Amino acid sequence: MYEAECEPQSNCDNDQQSFKAYLSRWMAGTTLLAPWTYDTIMGYLRPSATAAAAQCGGGTTGQVCGLHWYDNSTYDGLYGPGEQMAAMQVFQSLLIGGLQAPFTTETGGTSKGDPTAGTGSGTSVNTAAGLHTVTTGDKAGAGILTAGENLECTPYTSNLRLTDILVVLITVLSSAAWMLI
Repeated sequence: MYEAECEPQSNCDNDQQSFKAYLSRWMAGTTLLAPWTYDTIMGYLRPSATAAAAQCGGGTTGQVCGLHWYDNSTYDGLYGPGEQMAAMQVFQSLLIGGLQAPFTTETGGTSKGDPTAGTGSGTSVNTAAGLHTVTTGDKAGAGILTAGENLECTPYTSNLRLTDILVVLITVLSSAAWMLI
């Protein structure tokens, strides 16, 4: 595993140094939500963990992990929270096997929404703050604005045909359908 944007050139910023941590965690979490992905994902995480371990022998204590896992080398001299988080998370991701997927309402989850946000006032936070209740029209408007914004950001929009615009609009609206519910 490597951060293609910056790692080969050794110019990762603080955020990019931690991206492997998040990716490892999300990949491992995916195996719980989609168990059929387990073998494929672990096929990526195991060698990444092995390569990360090869980087963990640096610093004055000999316990600091570097970032350049892709060449299975020894400690690369890089040090910081991102590198340590990335190594720790890729190691921990290997422990995911055999865990249960998160509960849903169908599998025993009992969480209920609380529109009062825990205030106990019996009044929704929106109403207490003087905001009106969000209507279906508000949600539809938000979906249209979101779709319009995405169309505006699409590269080469001046070359799009009407059918291209409709495909993008339908895709964006269908992905934003949750706002209408």
